[in-house]
This record gives sequence, structure tokens and C-alpha cells, in this order.
Amino acid sequence: MAASPPAPVSRGPSGGRQSGAALIVSLILLMVLTVLAISTMRTASLGLLMAGNAQFRENAFRLAQSGIDAVVRGSEPVGAGDCPAPAPDPAVEVAELGGRYVTRVCYRGESITAGNSFPRFPTYNYEVTSTGRTDARDARATLVQGYALTGASGR
Repeated sequence: MAASPPAPVSRGPSGGRQSGAALIVSLILLMVLTVLAISTMRTASLGLLMAGNAQFRENAFRLAQSGIDAVVRGSEPVGAGDCPAPAPDPAVEVAELGGRYVTRVCYRGESITAGNSFPRFPTYNYEVTSTGRTDARDARATLVQGYALTGASGR
């Protein structure tokens, strides 16, 4: 048996030439989709970075609050000089929060509290400045709080 001739190939309306418009359109669409994908990835990673920074900022705030709590829980303010305090206390590591805090305690003066049932006992006023700092990304928070000791042994 003799080989049959090949089937005729149908050509587009241009006869035998194709212009390649489909290729150009598909490349443009592919480029647009690539740009959108890159933009979405960058937005997602930026959102993750912002969430991490918020967590580190919260940890720094908790560290600073821990410093104030430690000073206020103490029986007497140790080494409290006049404000502004010349030097901070040594840094205290808090491993659970991944950082440390530094406190400064200064004496703000003496007063007699109105309505106090013991008017002869003075009230000693102090100010605590606590700075918390995380080890990761160096997030910092500074809190200032005043407190008073009435009838304490004083300065």
C-alpha cells in the first residue's frame, strides 16, 4: 500500500503568516501576574514584621512595668537622690520577656498629706523612671511613675 499524502493544514486568515499577538498578550498577562504576586508577598512579609515589632514593643512595656513594680514593692527606696537621678540602678535581666530593665529612683520632696490621721508623719515623695529594652530588635519603652511613703523612716 502506498503512503497517503499528509492532510492539509488549515492556516489562519492571513494565509500562511501568523502575527504572534497571542504570544505578546500572554507575556504581558504573565508579567502583570508576576508583579501582583511579588507585591502580595512583600505586603505579607511587611505585615509579619509589623506584628513582630508590636510584640517586641509590648515586651519592652512589660519590662519597664516590671522595673516599676520591683521598686514599689521594695521596703525603702535605696540610694534615691534628688531628681533627676544622676545614675540608673544596674540593669536587671528578665529572661521570660527576653530583655532587661533599668530603673532610676529620685526623691521629689516631703509633704504632709491633707486628711492624714497622723499629721506629724511626713509623706516622702519619689519618682521612678523605668526603661525596658528587649534583646531582639532593640525595642524600648520608658515609664515614669510617682509614689509616696507615709510615715516611713524617710530618706
